[in-house]
Order: sequence, then structure tokens, then C-alpha cells
Amino acid sequence: MTAAPGPSPSATPPPIAGWFVQLFLRSAALPPAQAEAVLRRSGIDPLQLDARGLRVTEQAFTRFLILLARRARDEAWGIASRPIPPGTFHTLCRLIVNCRTLGEALVVIGRFYALVVDDFSIKIRREGGEAIVWLKPLRTLSPERHVSLHGATVFLLYQFMCWLVDRRIPLTAVEFSYPRRPTSAETLRTYDTREIRFEQPFTALRLESHLASLPIIGGEERLSRFLSEAPRTLITRYYDHSRVSDRVKSILRAQVGTPMSLDDVAARLHMTPVTLRRHLADEGCGFSELRDDVRRRAALDMVRQGHVKLETIALRLGFAEYSTFHRAFRRWTGTGPTEYRANPPAS
Repeated sequence: MTAAPGPSPSATPPPIAGWFVQLFLRSAALPPAQAEAVLRRSGIDPLQLDARGLRVTEQAFTRFLILLARRARDEAWGIASRPIPPGTFHTLCRLIVNCRTLGEALVVIGRFYALVVDDFSIKIRREGGEAIVWLKPLRTLSPERHVSLHGATVFLLYQFMCWLVDRRIPLTAVEFSYPRRPTSAETLRTYDTREIRFEQPFTALRLESHLASLPIIGGEERLSRFLSEAPRTLITRYYDHSRVSDRVKSILRAQVGTPMSLDDVAARLHMTPVTLRRHLADEGCGFSELRDDVRRRAALDMVRQGHVKLETIALRLGFAEYSTFHRAFRRWTGTGPTEYRANPPAS
């Protein structure tokens, strides 16, 4: 089975959150029997779709989108009120690949989709030191439809922007014109951003103005490969597969001897301390717990090596006094570092 209620502590979770399956499934608005058939043929258990922490593999999600587009007879999976005919995205790509910069490409995207989408228009404007790509609503939608439309559109737009310049684009903020959802923490993996805001006037991607001048990475071979592998490359290539807790531990390991506060790590991750604390809580852990675990693992590895003085290890791990390190080590292992080194547990 390619879907499960949630990752086990020892396993790397599949990269795509089940929330995205729900998002596109709601957009397509298929009859229940057809929706269930698409899920089962994709290898996704319909009974697990509402499970907290559900994640699916790239292969399952890609197959799901392909089958959904066929069933809905809509290249955009029912995101817009009017179906988008097959070949529309192919035509857009052929137009955009000749643009010089990301900013030029975004203008073309906006003009192109104004011809095929009735629900919104894509606009770009400069404000201060930012370029803002935003969705201008053109009709009133139900709250649920509004969330599906804006959530899916801005997700796909950001992924496409990243592909155009062949890099994950840092954003100063992502703004949504709807309230925070229970699944909103997943957006951190989707966007490389300092801040995610809800209940804003418009749904928008904000980036530093100079990034709009990034060159488009073109070439017939690259475009052909992208189109032949779509939608997999569009959906997953620039999606951050790591959990926030993994990224925090990576930073702490690299600076294991340097005192790092939650504020310090939040700044490294380009988010506020409140946002970091909330995302860690969503993953069932806390910052102090992660910091202690990183220190513990580093201490065990160093003590096992046997050739480094224990006082030196204490200093390398950022302990001001050896006695403090000794107490921490005893708390971690039930024994002091000298005894542990002399009689290490069997591995």
C-alpha cells in the first residue's frame, strides 16, 4: 500500500501530504464512486484519506493526478469553474520558454490564463522591495470552493515558477485569503518562506523584487523532458520533503558546540519563533527536546571514540563546566562518561 495513516518514528515519511490529495479531489468534484475508483487505482486507501498525518508517495500522487484529470476531463483537475482542455499547459510552456526572466514569464502566465479561466486573474506588481504575484477574484465562490481554488492554484504556480528558474525560490511571505486550516502546517514544506499569513485581502506570493529578474532556464530538451514527466516534476521536484524537526536537528548538529536558541534556529529557517514552535508542536516535539537529543547523540559518539579527553568533549558540546556535562551525561545514560567509556553498551 502506498498510503499510511502516518510515518513511524524510525521511517522516512512519504513526501506528499494527504491534504493535497483531498485538495485536488475536492476541486474535481467527482461523484463518490468515481472518486473512490481514482483513489484505489492510484494505490491510495479511501478509508485512510481523512487520517491525521496521512502521506502518500510521489508515484501514487502522480498517478492520482493523471487519473483525476482523465476522469474529470480537465487538464487542471477541476480547479477552475470551466474545464481546461488537454494541451493548454503545453501551449503555455511553449510560450513561456522564450521569455528572458521570471517577471516576464509571470506576465505571460497572467495574460494566458485570462483567456481560459473565469474565476480569477493572476497579477504581478512591485511594491517597495518586493514583487507580489497575486490572485484577483473575478467571481464569488463558496468558502470550500474558494479554499480549493486558491490553495491549489498558488501551489501549482509556485512549483512552476521554481521549475522555470530551476531553483527553489525564497519568498518573503505567502498570503492566503481564507482562514487557517487544520492542515495549514503542511504549507511550510510547500513554500520556501519566512512567513505564512491567513485571512489576507488576497492570496499572494511575495518575493524580493530582484528575484523577478532571475533568468528562465530554457532549452528544447529540458522542456520536452519536463512535459513528458508532468505532472510529477511540477508537483514534487521543488517540494521540501523534510520535516521541520529534521531541519532543526540538522542546524543544531552543525552548531552543536554553539548555544542555539529557538530564535536563532527560527532565523536560520526564515520564520518567526512562534511559527517554528507551532510547526514543531504539529510534529509532536519541542525545541528543547530536539536540542537535548542532538547533544546526547553527539556526546555518546565522542565518548565512544575513546581518544578525546572528556573535558575537551564537554567544551566542544558547549558546556561551560565539566561537572555540568557529567550531570547531563548521567541523566542521558544512567552512568557517568568515564564509566560509559570503560564499559560501553553492546551495539
